[in-house]
Amino acid sequence: MEETISVRIPREELKMIDEASIFVKRKRSDVLREILGLGVKQMMLEIALNKFQKNEATAWKAARLAGIPLTQFLDILAERKINFHYTLDDLKEDTEDLI
Repeated sequence: MEETISVRIPREELKMIDEASIFVKRKRSDVLREILGLGVKQMMLEIALNKFQKNEATAWKAARLAGIPLTQFLDILAERKINFHYTLDDLKEDTEDLI
């Protein structure tokens, strides 16, 4: 279910949103929804990466939190040169539902 909310947007950002709207020939509200969706996905990825780095989530769980395949998450770890730590306990935790 969708919900309407009210937010304040700085003028400069609103100007960029309007320019994007003109460029893609879509309504401002449609462009805003797309921007919000992209931003939420990016934020969830950052949260997942942070949890992985702090050993609060395995790679598998972090990938699920980010809403992306594990292989893509591993690629992002490599791109950002984030140390991949994975223990036998992590493997057991990730596979316990499979047994």
